[in-house]
Amino acid sequence: MLKTNEMMGACVARRRAWGLGALAVALAGSLALAGCTGGTFEEAAGDVGEKTEQGQGNQAQGDNGATDGVDWASLIDIPGMDFAYSDRDRDASYDEAAATKIALTGQGATVSGEGAAVEGSTVIITAAGTYVVSGELTAGSLTVNAGDADKVQIVLSGASIRNEVGPALNIQQADKVFVTLAAGSQNTLADGASYTLAEGEDEPNAALYSKADLTINGTGALTVEGNYRHGVNSKDDLVVTGGTLTVTAKEDGLRGKDCVKVADGSFAITAGGDGVKSNNDEDPTRGFVSIDGGTFAVEAGDEGFQAATYLRLAGGDAQIKAADHALRSDVEAAMSGGTYVVEAGGKGMNPETKFTMDGGTFTVAGCEEGIEAQEVIVNDGELNITASDDGINAAVAERSDETAEAAVAANASEDCLIQINGGMVTVDAGGDGLDSNGYVEVNGGVVLASGSAGGGDSALDYEYGAKITGGAVILAGATGMAETFTEGTQPFAMVAAEGAAGTNLAVTDEAGTVLVSYTVPKAFQCAVVSAPGLTEGATGKVIVGGTVTGADSAGYATGAAVEGGTTVGFTASTTPSNEVGRMGGGDGGRRGGGPRGGGARDAQGNATEGEGATAGEQNGTAPQQGQNTGADQQGTSGQGQQSASAQTPQPEVVA
Repeated sequence: MLKTNEMMGACVARRRAWGLGALAVALAGSLALAGCTGGTFEEAAGDVGEKTEQGQGNQAQGDNGATDGVDWASLIDIPGMDFAYSDRDRDASYDEAAATKIALTGQGATVSGEGAAVEGSTVIITAAGTYVVSGELTAGSLTVNAGDADKVQIVLSGASIRNEVGPALNIQQADKVFVTLAAGSQNTLADGASYTLAEGEDEPNAALYSKADLTINGTGALTVEGNYRHGVNSKDDLVVTGGTLTVTAKEDGLRGKDCVKVADGSFAITAGGDGVKSNNDEDPTRGFVSIDGGTFAVEAGDEGFQAATYLRLAGGDAQIKAADHALRSDVEAAMSGGTYVVEAGGKGMNPETKFTMDGGTFTVAGCEEGIEAQEVIVNDGELNITASDDGINAAVAERSDETAEAAVAANASEDCLIQINGGMVTVDAGGDGLDSNGYVEVNGGVVLASGSAGGGDSALDYEYGAKITGGAVILAGATGMAETFTEGTQPFAMVAAEGAAGTNLAVTDEAGTVLVSYTVPKAFQCAVVSAPGLTEGATGKVIVGGTVTGADSAGYATGAAVEGGTTVGFTASTTPSNEVGRMGGGDGGRRGGGPRGGGARDAQGNATEGEGATAGEQNGTAPQQGQNTGADQQGTSGQGQQSASAQTPQPEVVA
């Protein structure tokens, strides 16, 4: 992260606006241990309201999101979206005796009943009603061209249709078409690699193509081969409430312009483009993908699920592999249920403005970044992320069609937020574990995060501030860019504790009861810890390498016992503290270092009476708030820098 003095001044102003009191003391050491650029806290504070032209530009861009002129609220209307399914969507029954029968005969077909006719190798449905289709058509199509108020039910009952020059099932006009997969039936729709289209036209473009609302239901099976472009494409709504669908497509697998809604079904989708997509970006109530159930196995050459406005995951069981992003929305996404396991060449979850998790299990098994959105809110559920770069990244929203200059924008924005209120969050990141270009808030739940083992990233990274009011937290990583919470109502501490990859780290109260534990997947030199059992000024312990009774697969346990390991002592506080424990066999002596108060100090770095001294300074020395001469390597150093020792890693101070 890059901060100028001007941006740090803005940082101070925003922290004050948070309304949590005297942060000048807390942030003096925080800026040093965090590796933030710029001068001392006092210098930064003095710059509030006196930004340079560059600082003003950064601020303006950041406050407006990524690009000036984008009214994000106008792009999405979630209350106006229709996520419901009609009774007929779910009802796959039909009266076979009263239905029109279409028997495919290789090069042609026969029709028994009203509403359909055969023209060469094309069967045309022209009226409302139920049509039962069986047999094989080797070089032709089934076309619907009914009235615009007509509802048509097509029952595929052992039907195979192939068309080398266009869609196999071509719905040109109707109010709504129901494609029912008869129980126990196997059906196929396939097109060819090239279409014969009117001059200047690029549609139809799918093996199953519809200009009307399209519902697929029933319990049978359907194989769709989209050799030209898409597998299934509805220009209106695409609804699936049942059936077993196997879709291969040169481009997109399942596509509904206005929406894609799935209540149930089994899906195996292999797509050169997106697996499931809705692309209406002109109507804020449309362009959404909504999943309430079903099982998915998706391999996509672009994105797994893609929504123009809103991605809603309320159920389902999905395995998704995508060359780009696994789950993507151009505006917003939410998850309240289901089990999703994704791998991505890009991001695991990437809505531009906001991702909210209220339940379910979401596992990002491999990706560049786990989740990126302007706001990431976790209220409940289980979130597991393995990422080569950042685990969770709150970054300014961008419109894909904006100019490159505008899209770059500022790294910092007040609108960027990672907020964890509940649930279980585990992060194994090659970059930053939690990375916000604005704020981080932890109000509940369990947060176990590991950042890079190197010095360029950390388990916790933010631009403006991080606060904690509840939850059990271990954030373990390297010291080079380490940051801790800037404020909170639940005590916390940054502790110098070193371990190799796969080492268990347990946080206990003074009596030795485990408050939170974590098997850290990467090597680490320090950890930010907090738990409900910690009280202001109380002494806690970090046990490195011990065995925790009853720990789960992530090494998490609470209320348990721990045996063995190396103990590091710390003092918990709601004020950032430089007191990081020193590795040793016992509680360890507390040392100066890390975020600490900014009062006046004597030549040895001790806080003078009435000038920012806190209870946390009762053991050991606190860092001097003056200039670092670079000579004080074994004692205290300037600007809140941590004391160095063989056992206590020294955070890097970036000038």
